[in-house]
Amino acid sequence: MSTATKVKWSLKGDALGACSCDWGCPCNFDAPPSKGWCEGGYSFHINQGRHGDTKLDGLTIGFFIHAPGALHQGNVTGYLLVDEKATPEQRAAIGQIFGGAAGGPFGALAGLLVKVIGPEFVPVDWHLDGPKSYARFGDRAEMRLAVIKNPVTGAESGFTLKMTNGLLTNQAEIMASSVLRIRHPELSYDHSGQYGETFKFDYAGEG
Repeated sequence: MSTATKVKWSLKGDALGACSCDWGCPCNFDAPPSKGWCEGGYSFHINQGRHGDTKLDGLTIGFFIHAPGALHQGNVTGYLLVDEKATPEQRAAIGQIFGGAAGGPFGALAGLLVKVIGPEFVPVDWHLDGPKSYARFGDRAEMRLAVIKNPVTGAESGFTLKMTNGLLTNQAEIMASSVLRIRHPELSYDHSGQYGETFKFDYAGEG
């Protein structure tokens, strides 16, 4: 009986996140989401990446979800968007990693999914600049970050969240979103003006 050869992979880069929760996002503290359900996701820009012999440098990936309750309760719908400039080999590698088959943090998330839309291959516009950061995936998804402002004085506020057992990161810069829109016949929402964050990621696995 033959066994499949495991492939080593690694990803390093920057991520933008935004969701339907209030600033801070209770999910970061193992608490129920602000509205009792969760919609949102991440844009991952790979500065350095490899899956076996396939380099993944410069690609941007979007993954967005709808969860009818807290994320850990499952029954989650996912939506995978991939930079259209990815080669066939890169597309296959991204599918393995972000689909969860190669382990790592996405392997843990895969067990919560009951449906995955995509992958869809779309043009990507990515810009990293703190609260001025944004990512756009064709006409399917867009997220833009913004500074959190004091509701009384209007003063701009910045926050750093440090965690000990975060799923995707142990440190994030907390912001707001100015735009979070997903447009797909099977998954569509607008939660602009809610929670936003940015962080660096460093993932690796074998699968």
